[in-house]
Amino acid sequence: MEGAPALQRYMAGDVIRIGLVLEHAANLARVFVTFSHEVDHLTELYFETASQFETEGGTTGGAKRSRVLLETPVPPEALAGVYELTRVNVFSVSGKLARLRDEGLAGIADARFEIVEEPAEIPTVARLEFLA
Repeated sequence: MEGAPALQRYMAGDVIRIGLVLEHAANLARVFVTFSHEVDHLTELYFETASQFETEGGTTGGAKRSRVLLETPVPPEALAGVYELTRVNVFSVSGKLARLRDEGLAGIADARFEIVEEPAEIPTVARLEFLA
């Protein structure tokens, strides 16, 4: 698709960090996000809450808007290809679970990234230092 932004690319060993903004009424405890491989839908990468929720202020109707950082390392066995957002699970402080899928995620732009194969080139020595 011409004009579409390039996908973020990662390889084994990289840490993928995403910011997620939620509108909610209850106080939140944890968030889990799932991205599935575009071809092999059973292959998934999971993101977990990596920071405290930062409240950005209220919205209409008394709801809150909070931002949270989620992250996951790309494992060595990760299948190369494009991954797309498929699930967001949000737990309130009291333990209630809200599951967001399909139409609940349809309005999110840029909800994809790509895992690429590790380069085959061997490293080169850039410098050697003797340390005291």
